[in-house]
Amino acid sequence: MIRCRLPLALFAAVLASTAAAAPPPPILPLDQVKPGMLGVGRTVFEGTRIEEFKVQVIGVLENIGPKQSLILARLDGGPLEKAGVIAGMSGSPVFIDGKLVGAVSYGFPFSKETIAGITPIGEMIEDTSTDAPRAASARFRTASLTPGPHALAAPLDRDSLLAALQRPQTAVPLAGSPAAAQLPPELASQSLRPLSLPMVFSGFDPSTFEWARGVFAGLGFTPVMGAGSVGKPPVPLPDLQPGGAVGVSLVEGDMDLSVTGTITHIDGERVYAFGHPFYNLGPTQFPMRKAYVYSVFPSLYQSWKISSPAEPVGTIEQDRGTAIAGRLGKTPRMIPVSVRISTSRGQDRRYSFRMVDDELFSPVLAYVSLASVLQANERAFGTSTIQVDAKVTLSGGREVRVEDLFTQEQPAIQAAALVAAPVAYLMTNDFERVTVDKLDIDVSSLETIQTASLQRAWFERTGPVRAGSTVPLKVLLRTYRGDTVSETIPVTVPATAPAGSYTLLVADGNALTNLEQREMRQPFVPKDLDQLIRAINGLRHNNHLYARLLRSDEGAIVRGEYLQSLPPSVLAVLGASDEGTGVIPLRTASVWDFDLATEYAVTGSRALSLTVER
Repeated sequence: MIRCRLPLALFAAVLASTAAAAPPPPILPLDQVKPGMLGVGRTVFEGTRIEEFKVQVIGVLENIGPKQSLILARLDGGPLEKAGVIAGMSGSPVFIDGKLVGAVSYGFPFSKETIAGITPIGEMIEDTSTDAPRAASARFRTASLTPGPHALAAPLDRDSLLAALQRPQTAVPLAGSPAAAQLPPELASQSLRPLSLPMVFSGFDPSTFEWARGVFAGLGFTPVMGAGSVGKPPVPLPDLQPGGAVGVSLVEGDMDLSVTGTITHIDGERVYAFGHPFYNLGPTQFPMRKAYVYSVFPSLYQSWKISSPAEPVGTIEQDRGTAIAGRLGKTPRMIPVSVRISTSRGQDRRYSFRMVDDELFSPVLAYVSLASVLQANERAFGTSTIQVDAKVTLSGGREVRVEDLFTQEQPAIQAAALVAAPVAYLMTNDFERVTVDKLDIDVSSLETIQTASLQRAWFERTGPVRAGSTVPLKVLLRTYRGDTVSETIPVTVPATAPAGSYTLLVADGNALTNLEQREMRQPFVPKDLDQLIRAINGLRHNNHLYARLLRSDEGAIVRGEYLQSLPPSVLAVLGASDEGTGVIPLRTASVWDFDLATEYAVTGSRALSLTVER
């Protein structure tokens, strides 16, 4: 019996290896595709079983773009008669006489007939074979920096981040728009457009999903809440094959965010899918995953597949106008994110997930994910206070730290924006490529309003102050409930301070930033990455009071750097140099700075006079 089993086992192994190494199907050139031709398409409507549907060619639309064509065809079979062309079918291969023609990729919303556009496979292969660099326009453009060496755009709130989120929609071709914009007017008016991609949110807070649905729907996706357990389909999934479901991940871990489409063609380790762009990003490093299809959700506008992703099997390396393409095997590096939350109910919770390393999507994903975690643990509306402390670790050992306290309405949204906006600034900087190694976030929350206003500021003793001495400054804060809190700031006059009159300014972070904005009179533009990192690390905090001792003196702001107490000769040289147009004169000099941390989000400012003698 043993002698018999061994040859059979070897024979089975040979058959399996032969099947795995089977050559891909031949390709039918586009010039041989004629109206009336009949063929079959393959896709998954439920589970993992690949089913066939009928295809009848209507005609070929040539030059819808530079050397781009589209095959129009009528589809029939399975649920297509009732559901129409289905979102999630993007990439479904079409064969005529056993030869691969292309991928189902376009449809007419609200159409009474199942008419689809098919992207020719030749164009899919040719477009994704390039290694052209990522276009600069595919960046997450944020608001410009505000003046001052220690300030970024303020306030970093939901509205400012939303404004930045909208900018890529005009700068970057959307998944649902590039081909439609290139179609002849008679077709564009009928809304022939790329099939939207089902974007599955699993583990996200429902209120955050409602906001994210509006954003991502505008980017050409069909956002849906996840079905079932992420990564645990009810049956084992087979290897990827043409017609099978494929997922592309954006977030993995305790939360999962991915899109689902269909495999068109596999040539060795090379995989082609979708037949239209994911977002037309060019070179990418996105995880490629298996996917399970639960069912088809029918809709009058456009039906879509209810699906969930499974284990990663490779990397999507190209996202072009006619397809996405990648390789089986090695999975890409992702940015690990850890969140620790101390809730108002005394609970300590931890979340861990990974997001794609992409300058366009990473800031958006950081914002959506953190907002979801915070809103799931604290109420989204009403009185509450959230304190966030985040550390962004960059390659090369550099670190960026942001921390602040937010209170009153929707503090979770503001806290998420505080973390996401600096990530956007770093990943889209114009100086050098930045690699984010990891993101660590600590959050504590209270179901109270922790605000206070500055009521008074005074010196306990009057008269001149000697240079080199310290004089206590008393400040009185009034809380939201009317209680008073007294704090002391030790004002230290430098030993080198000249005798004369000084102004002591005590203010919240926004008031001090506005003062610097008036001084600089133009947006602060960092000169290098180090200056940008210093600016982010120097973000002022809502729960700090800032004290600054000022005196009248000549100085200048040169390329965002404050140069104080400059001799007239130096000012003359700066004005006559190449920096001349960027030199902003200063009439005051800061001789001492201090910041006082409090338990409240503080507002208000006071200015006091101080006489220094030697």
